Amino acid sequence: MVVTYMVSCIIIRTRPCKYFQLNSPWFNLEKGVFSKLDLNGLFPEQWRLDINTLDEGFLPDQYPVWLKPEWGENADGVYCANDEAEYQLLKTRTLKSGRPYLVQKSAAGAREFEIFTIWESLESTRPATFSITEVKNHMDRLPVNGIYNQHSSYHDLTDQLKPDQQSKILKNMESIGRFPISRLCVRAATMEDIANGDFQVIEINLFTPMPIHLLDSRYTGRERWSMIRKLIMSLALATRNRNQTLMEKPVYTRMIHNQIRYRFSTSAN
Repeated sequence: MVVTYMVSCIIIRTRPCKYFQLNSPWFNLEKGVFSKLDLNGLFPEQWRLDINTLDEGFLPDQYPVWLKPEWGENADGVYCANDEAEYQLLKTRTLKSGRPYLVQKSAAGAREFEIFTIWESLESTRPATFSITEVKNHMDRLPVNGIYNQHSSYHDLTDQLKPDQQSKILKNMESIGRFPISRLCVRAATMEDIANGDFQVIEINLFTPMPIHLLDSRYTGRERWSMIRKLIMSLALATRNRNQTLMEKPVYTRMIHNQIRYRFSTSAN
């Protein structure tokens, strides 16, 4: 996908490196990350989960809770604490890592969905790419789903949406913000509930959100390649059509610096 993106950018005469400026308005320059704490503040209150900075004195008032790094890396370092004893154990481990951690309340919805969009232009009336994917895991009651969890499976449900449901979901997403590229993770009972605003947001990925529907095992290699070419060209057009009046931020270099610093501190510990 990276090579296809670079070729697409060259074809339409835009610079691939400008990809990292697409969501730069939401990049916390002081911390050098797309902070989950900052982004949680974008969610309307009815969809928002309580989230706090992890420190020695913080104690949740109910369980289960999730301990997660302030900036994500494919669910790496995410833990679930079912009670206070487990929380104290995980808190000690995470604080020792030196990585900034957050504590998030558990979502109530029975099913986990990922909503992926690409807007070729923020003036467009519809996104160029839209998908909704259910993430399933039959091994754990409260799984840490991700591409490295062998028990996670992905099921593209986009073609099951009615046009009015998709319109409602997009309207709900715009209540959070219109991002050139994003993947929003929510929990709800059904897709109809998401359309009706009855869901809770787990998080939103703005750095390198993978189009997770491509992992649906039903798709053949040819079908995946066809989808990749379409969405990658949309991403290249979004890069070309980005708001060039905004101050650019060193998103890539700061994120890589933080990853190297974290890996070094982890190996040293």
